[in-house]
Amino acid sequence: MNASQRARDPVLLVRRRDDAGGERERSCHLVPMPDGTLSALVALCGERIEVGTAELLPEPEGMPCVACLLSVPPREAG
Repeated sequence: MNASQRARDPVLLVRRRDDAGGERERSCHLVPMPDGTLSALVALCGERIEVGTAELLPEPEGMPCVACLLSVPPREAG
C-alpha cells in the first residue's frame, strides 16, 4: 500500500478507558479502521490497545499521541 492510499484510509480516534490505566495512558491515538476480527487495535504509532479497554472518541479529546500524528502520511495537493 502506498502513502496516498494510506492517507485516504479511514482512522478512528481511540484511547484507553479511564478504568484501564492512569491518565498518562490515555493519549488520543489514531487507529486504522479494524475489520472486526481483532482482539487488539494497533495505532499508527504502534501502540497496542486491547479492544475491551478501548474508548472510541467522536472527536479529538485530551492529549494527542505525537507519534501517531507524525505517522500520518502527507496529503496530496490538488
